[in-house]
Amino acid sequence: MPHPCPAFSSEMGVHRRAARRRPHSGTRGPLATICLAAVLLLATAGYAARAQTAFQSAEALVSAGHYAEAETLLAGTRFQGEEAIPAAYLLAVVYARTNRPDKAEKLLREILSRQPDIDAVRIELIKILALQGKRQGAGYHLNRLTDTADLARDDDQLRQLARRIGTTEGFSVSGYFSLAPSTNVNDGTSQSTVMIGGLPFTIANSAREQSGVGVRAGLVAGYSHALTETQSAYVSLSAGVSDYGNDQFDKQHGELRAGLRRDELRYSVQAEAIADRHWHNRKSQSLGFGGRVAAKWNVAQGWWLSGEIVQMYRSFDKDSGADASTTRATASVRHAVSRRLTLSAGGSFEKESVSARPWNSYDSVSGTLGLEMPIAYGVRVKAAVTAGSRDFDDLFPGLRLIRRDRFWEVRGTFTKDNFEIAGFSPIISVFTKEQTSNVAFYDYQSNGMELTFTKAF
Repeated sequence: MPHPCPAFSSEMGVHRRAARRRPHSGTRGPLATICLAAVLLLATAGYAARAQTAFQSAEALVSAGHYAEAETLLAGTRFQGEEAIPAAYLLAVVYARTNRPDKAEKLLREILSRQPDIDAVRIELIKILALQGKRQGAGYHLNRLTDTADLARDDDQLRQLARRIGTTEGFSVSGYFSLAPSTNVNDGTSQSTVMIGGLPFTIANSAREQSGVGVRAGLVAGYSHALTETQSAYVSLSAGVSDYGNDQFDKQHGELRAGLRRDELRYSVQAEAIADRHWHNRKSQSLGFGGRVAAKWNVAQGWWLSGEIVQMYRSFDKDSGADASTTRATASVRHAVSRRLTLSAGGSFEKESVSARPWNSYDSVSGTLGLEMPIAYGVRVKAAVTAGSRDFDDLFPGLRLIRRDRFWEVRGTFTKDNFEIAGFSPIISVFTKEQTSNVAFYDYQSNGMELTFTKAF
């Protein structure tokens, strides 16, 4: 007697053979029907298994916790089209789950450099950075996430990420090294004469004395103590130098800051005291002290308001007549149009009072428009246009006029994600600026490029 449930290679084969072997009695009908259904089910399952893509198979392996098999499949398959980035993300998850956070971080950063809009990738990167103790980097990406997030909807998830990062605790050290463009006392006046007492006088070449290309370097050391999950007290000490071929332009400074900070998802507030010391060509020049208050608020999805007030008092060691009080207030609005584009607009007011020399006292106002966006290959650009005015209080010495300055500047800053040279991250800034003044010494135009290397230790 033939076997009641033969194996067939196709549904067409099932139908043909079933027709030829149709039972002659009703007793064999149900058995044949059951066999036929089983064969059809097995055949369909076989086709589904064969139709499943390599990515779907890897996804199933990861879900089942079979990370070694998933890694072999993902690393050995060349994914193209829509599956390429999800497959890379899946491989990063495998690295993370198998205690290889460095490989996971590198792969996640590469994905974000190509597709910065994928929240799941950025969230995974935040977790990986927090796991490695890289809180500064994790905080940066959390801020990028909250820039465009609906905080009312995603509050719980973002708070969990914030708690995972935690409040920075302990010591931190960072440094920078920069190539500075050539300059002079007034950035190089473009005028050849100045009117004094109604008579023209030629500006001496010494007024155009050039510093030559120089270097700037600095170090910042800080300590932060967590008071709660969102509040911390901190102190930082920084020192910096500017060194040029012409010693008359060399400057050194040191600064001490201490303050309190509160960081919430919807807002942050910071208050600090500041004390600094300036040297000119290694000779003590002035002492400053004051304070700063800054805050940032999320007013709607993708919209942030920020502002700060700085008050400084400066006394000069050898010239008390130059003692000054400076107040500066700034406010800005920032809108993350998307993960790829952020626009900003702001304004600033500054008032400096020099009681013994009213011709050096001034009020200044300025406005700035800016944008931030990725270009390609992980390169990001921050561009800003600033324009403003500076009006002084009294007649300029030797001239029968009150000094008035008008200025503008265009600046672009370029960085590359996850790119280092000998452990230092490069930053390139290019700028052009112009100032027109009714006092010829302060009428100038300047262009330049700055190359800065930064590192957090």
